[in-house]
Amino acid sequence: MRQSEALLAARPGMYFTGYERIGGNPVFIERAEGARLRDIDGNIYLDYLLGFGSVVLGHAEAEVNRAVTAALQRGVNPTLLDIAHLELAERIVDLIPAAELVTFLKTGSDAVDAAVRLARAVTGRAHVLHWGHHGWHDWCSPSPGVPEASRALLHRFAFNDLDGLRSMFDALPGAVACVVMMPYEIDPPQPGYLAAVRDMAHDHGALFVLDEIRSGFRISLKGAQDVFGVEPDIAAFGKAMANGHAISALAGRREIMARILELGLTVTYFRSPDAMAAALATLAILEREDVPGRLRRLGRRLMDGLDQAAHSAGVPARTVGFEATPFIRFDHERISDRERALRLFCNGMLARGHLMTPAHHWFLCAAMTEDDIDRTVRAAEATLRDIAGTI
Repeated sequence: MRQSEALLAARPGMYFTGYERIGGNPVFIERAEGARLRDIDGNIYLDYLLGFGSVVLGHAEAEVNRAVTAALQRGVNPTLLDIAHLELAERIVDLIPAAELVTFLKTGSDAVDAAVRLARAVTGRAHVLHWGHHGWHDWCSPSPGVPEASRALLHRFAFNDLDGLRSMFDALPGAVACVVMMPYEIDPPQPGYLAAVRDMAHDHGALFVLDEIRSGFRISLKGAQDVFGVEPDIAAFGKAMANGHAISALAGRREIMARILELGLTVTYFRSPDAMAAALATLAILEREDVPGRLRRLGRRLMDGLDQAAHSAGVPARTVGFEATPFIRFDHERISDRERALRLFCNGMLARGHLMTPAHHWFLCAAMTEDDIDRTVRAAEATLRDIAGTI
């Protein structure tokens, strides 16, 4: 089997970067349900990766599954649009402050790539200033196989550093098509920072693109743009909007989005009614049950518990990030000790039935309970005591 799939070795590494083989190394799943995974060896894990954030309600959520099943019975990828297409577009326009027109794609990479192409078409410029992770397409990927000509058009700026961004604009007068950024990854933006970035982009004739693939519908139904009080020209959404089903959205101001027809976005599978149905059902549950509020409460319980566990164990560690997407940061004096402590923590949690990663912030879902959180804290207490004796 390992000889038949070119990326078999690499793909587990995407999920378990930095893991040593302590407590097993799960690769193949037997069943995912609620907040838990069961692998083919019968091990059960409380899942804090959740399809890298694409599952926000819980695996195999019944209401979403029923909606998807009903849509599939009407045909897969029909030639014409399903009415759910318009219903979903209207729903997103109702929810997102900066959305006047919407178009759908399949992945987060698709949506942000389309936003960049749209910005270049609208402005007639080529250079892009960015911060954060936006996918694997040529315009933003550092990997081999990307032409140097593409790399030369991309410039990464530092988060929360307006002076650094200003110097980039000064070095590329009249050449920047857009600023593309995530609203946060782990640490929050400084007050007013995102709005200042947008205003700077506009002052230089560039568009402001907000990559809400991770944040959208998770920290607020109206997105991070509502939380931080900034309206982008274009925003990209994905992950949490369909509870694991493959769909993404590009939304923005009417005069900009009206140019989308010029881009030739011929995505064969964009009209799949199952993904549209999944998104409509997911958004309905997110709103009806105030899932963002639930994630905040559960996340605060987890972060407070982990902070107390680290204090009790005498380990220099603290939780960081937003409640719905928490992480732990170790504060040992040496970087090598900090990195080793993080790997040991995730290994120890894995051995105790909790799927976490040292390479990426974690996610919570609505299927988690207070008992789950408390179980996680107890596992962390034991894990942190182990770490205290080794570093």
